[in-house]
Amino acid sequence: MTPELLVADGVWKRYGDRDALRDVRFSIRSGEAVGYLGPNGAGKTTTLKLLAGISRPTRGSVRVQGEDPSRDRQRALRRVGALVETPGVPAYVTGADLLEYVARVKGIASADCPSAIGRAANAMGVADALDRPFGSLSTGLARRVLLGAALVGDPEVLLLDEPTLGLDPAARDDLRTVLRGLARNGLTILLSTHLLEDVEAVCERVLFLRNGTLVGDEPVRTDGSGKAGAATRRLVLRFGSDVDEVAVRRATGSGFDISMAGAREASIGFAGGDPAQQDLVGRVVREGLPLLAASVPESDLARRYLQLVGREEAT
Repeated sequence: MTPELLVADGVWKRYGDRDALRDVRFSIRSGEAVGYLGPNGAGKTTTLKLLAGISRPTRGSVRVQGEDPSRDRQRALRRVGALVETPGVPAYVTGADLLEYVARVKGIASADCPSAIGRAANAMGVADALDRPFGSLSTGLARRVLLGAALVGDPEVLLLDEPTLGLDPAARDDLRTVLRGLARNGLTILLSTHLLEDVEAVCERVLFLRNGTLVGDEPVRTDGSGKAGAATRRLVLRFGSDVDEVAVRRATGSGFDISMAGAREASIGFAGGDPAQQDLVGRVVREGLPLLAASVPESDLARRYLQLVGREEAT
């Protein structure tokens, strides 16, 4: 049996007279990449704080690698990397300083620190930025350095809280690609977010949280496409006058899955994120096709989110 690395067993968390979590129950097995999806204030960060040993449940229990982090945090988190909320890093601290500090906190021997830091920095593509102070880094690069800190010590489990928050579309797409690669390499990931796109890009399973209550636990995709990233994104193009498929293919180039719905609508499947989508629209416009509108069809995950969480809170 694949071991359960993360377990929440009837967890309640109360702050004053408010229940942030109500009887939350789930387990995540080794190698799973699981999205924790819900609106802001649903209780996602509270859950990650419990798993990271930052807070204790009011009732129920959590286990990380079979251990209770509230009783023996060091033992429970020995192979865990976490990015919970956005840590405040002084502007003068360099990435190298941060990663070295994390390595020492994790008990990595001084002789092994350089190699541990190097592996984490290379995994996030930030090796060239480690000598720069945090205050000089872009938001995207700073977030990648923070994730590099979470990877110090070669963790088996990653707890990530809104990792793409505040990033521009290109930086979000780059970071999702990195996280998808980590998931495919076998890391166990719990990705807390309110962004459907993060879950679709990285995860194969999703937990839906609403007002502190778990309201759904299901595969991200039900079409048999497999792990995250296997299915392409789609874009629907509507034209102001008749266009044939040959003209659409000439405009887009090779590598696209194109299907026509009559002479004025094309559905195009493509790999990549927002930058790839922008490039696709740009090609069609430059080719001179009479583009009237471009839209993204609602995904299965979006429909399930609306059903389980509700339209007023949907992202």
